[in-house]
Amino acid sequence: MSMIIRRAIRICFNAFTVLLVVGGLFTIQSAMAQHPAVNALQGTAKEEKTAEKPEKEKPKGPRDEYNRGNPRSSVEGFIAATRDGKYEKAAQYLDLRNLPIWIDANEGPELARKLKIIMDKAFWMDLELISTDPDSAQNDGLPFHRDLMDRIKMPYKTVDILLQRVSRDDGVYIWKFSNRTVAEIPLLYEHFGYSPYEEKLRKLLPDITFLGWQSWQWLEFLILLPLAFLAALVPTWFAGFLLRRQETEMKRRVGQFITGVVRIILWLLPIRAGVHIIGLSVTMRSIMQVGTFTTIAFIWAAMRFMNLSFDWWISRLRKSGQESTIVLLSPTKTVFKTVIVIIGIVIWLDNIGYDVATLLAGLGVGGIAVALAAQDTLKNFLGSIMVLLDKPYQVGQRIVIKGHDGVVEEIGLRSTKIRLLTGHQTTVPNEQMAGSDIENIGRRPHIRRLTNITLPYNTPLDKVQRAVDIIRTALDNHEGMDPDFPPRVYFNEFNPASLNILVLYWYHPPNYWDFLDFNQRVNIQIMQEFEKEGIKFAFPTTTTHLAPDDQNPLLVSLTGSSQEPGQTP
Repeated sequence: MSMIIRRAIRICFNAFTVLLVVGGLFTIQSAMAQHPAVNALQGTAKEEKTAEKPEKEKPKGPRDEYNRGNPRSSVEGFIAATRDGKYEKAAQYLDLRNLPIWIDANEGPELARKLKIIMDKAFWMDLELISTDPDSAQNDGLPFHRDLMDRIKMPYKTVDILLQRVSRDDGVYIWKFSNRTVAEIPLLYEHFGYSPYEEKLRKLLPDITFLGWQSWQWLEFLILLPLAFLAALVPTWFAGFLLRRQETEMKRRVGQFITGVVRIILWLLPIRAGVHIIGLSVTMRSIMQVGTFTTIAFIWAAMRFMNLSFDWWISRLRKSGQESTIVLLSPTKTVFKTVIVIIGIVIWLDNIGYDVATLLAGLGVGGIAVALAAQDTLKNFLGSIMVLLDKPYQVGQRIVIKGHDGVVEEIGLRSTKIRLLTGHQTTVPNEQMAGSDIENIGRRPHIRRLTNITLPYNTPLDKVQRAVDIIRTALDNHEGMDPDFPPRVYFNEFNPASLNILVLYWYHPPNYWDFLDFNQRVNIQIMQEFEKEGIKFAFPTTTTHLAPDDQNPLLVSLTGSSQEPGQTP
């Protein structure tokens, strides 16, 4: 039964791992689809397919060379231009009028490049939420000629990323990034932009972006991977080397755990820190928030640690002779693994946006229904826990319960199997085992013999005393005697048909066959000594003794006499 459960858990875990990987890829794809910079990367492919499909509805708003007729089309055009590195064109989407004196309007291409970097690293933008109405924006509490894209929080202030409806040179109204937002670009770039070193590295490498990271960021990441692994390899190899030199199997397993799980965890920690130092793009941040790979790593590490912990626990129980408790560890480990997988699933579903509270409520209702349907199974399972924790018996011990006398063969998850003295096997549910009186013969410290030796009433007193002495001599310092339990022999009773001698002694250790052999030798010795002394054993007899008594004479009358009337007797 437990093997089937373990296989089922293993299959579920493997399926869940595949689900998480697929989900992670789906999450990446979703992030790429929702993020504007990534969405723009797909623009070329979409444009190539446009010729093959029927002409779609044209964007709302006036005709414009840069497609700035409504807020959404303007943002899409800006992203497409920065994707291609056409920052001169991207500057056409910025309102460069009435800027502060410390900002040169001729630096429009550089401002567009910095804004693109800020957008990649600082905020998430869903194009579906941006208005397509060329005349008025959505109901966001702003004037109709402005549309709020997002708010970027910094330690000392919050900056609104705004789109604004402005007049073109010919008087046609179009949408651009507000000059208020453009004026904040230098400040935002100081906080979210690249360092001087990164700027130099950026200029040396091609301007290629993937998942919001440019080529120089991927280069730093690829350099970080072996360096972090080397930092994790040295201490774990040394610790594993010391532990593997030990003679115990448990220490070798701990060494394998350190060189496996611990090494990977120590490798991932500096990678995670390094990713934040390199700078998280919005896409990368969304991927990390979903935590698909983190969830897989958590489940894998928890499973390995649990296996190690249970192996250590089993070794301790074996050393202490608690073999029966080991039976409980297998289903317990299965339950814990199931809980770990469920926790991982719940965390992952919560990260990707599912309503976990509703899911847990549904699982709670389902759990109640399952509990009601399987209450007998649950009772037996709880009984198993109580039996294995309280330990009223163990495998290999002889017990008596509910009329069954036999040796315990197995303590399972549902029942206990007992091999009866007749050779038959019986199975008792653990619910009954936990709630019944159990006589554990296997735990007796000794075997006690209480017997009575009877002598006939015509045995002389000196012979009775001699019989007591013979029995005491036979048991004096006998085999298997404990000094705390000396033998007891007494002429203790006048039975109806015999004189009774009580014999009581204890045999250590409680080996039944050795005990029977000793009893036989004692019995033979007593019989031999009794025969030498002429002492007889009593057997059930009844003696009727008739004697005259002056106070109570015996009267005998005869009836039915043949004497004639008138005759004198």
